[in-house]
Amino acid sequence: MNADKVQQWLLGLGWVVSALLMVRFAIDFASRMSWWLVIPFCVLVIASLGLSLANVLSFRAGKDNSVDSRPKGEKRNIGWGLLLAAIPLSLLASSLDCTGLSPYGCSPFCTFIKLVWVPVIAGLCVVYFMLGTPVWLTLINLAAFVALIPHCVCYNVGNGWWINVLGASPLCYGWGFLISVLVVGAIRSRANLGLSLIISLTIVIGSIGFFVSHHYFQYPW
Repeated sequence: MNADKVQQWLLGLGWVVSALLMVRFAIDFASRMSWWLVIPFCVLVIASLGLSLANVLSFRAGKDNSVDSRPKGEKRNIGWGLLLAAIPLSLLASSLDCTGLSPYGCSPFCTFIKLVWVPVIAGLCVVYFMLGTPVWLTLINLAAFVALIPHCVCYNVGNGWWINVLGASPLCYGWGFLISVLVVGAIRSRANLGLSLIISLTIVIGSIGFFVSHHYFQYPW
């Protein structure tokens, strides 16, 4: 199995896992929140899942999937940098949503992800940005899966169902994981780069907004 096949498999699996997490989240969110919060939330879920699926399918179809054929200098621009930065930024925003500015998480593994694993993923993104070698994108994919190991014990609208079933929730970094699938799929296929950046930054900004409203105004919970 070559590197492209591994990447295709990881992206496909990542999309399925993201769909399961985000659809479950949307169902729980819709049942508990006001309609004017539910509508934009569900639109964002549908848009991000739909675009990430389009990117994954474009890569699987073999459309310009040899990322090394593009000169390395062309990769080192602000667009590619922002796309890659969205992955660790989204994971960081998710950790802020959970435990705020505290260096400690809601569980030991949460603390590990927040203090150790997010910086590791950020480092992988920097290395790929500098070198442009596809293997680093595969490592980013693999590293993102680690954040989904059920560990969150904050009982809320998103986590409650998972905690009842598993004892801990894998959803805490769900948005960040979805962005990793979206971004890596866009880079490998070179499809929908602008739209992928817009959706990714929208999710990051939304997560930061939730961090402020949740921790300082106790809204929406």
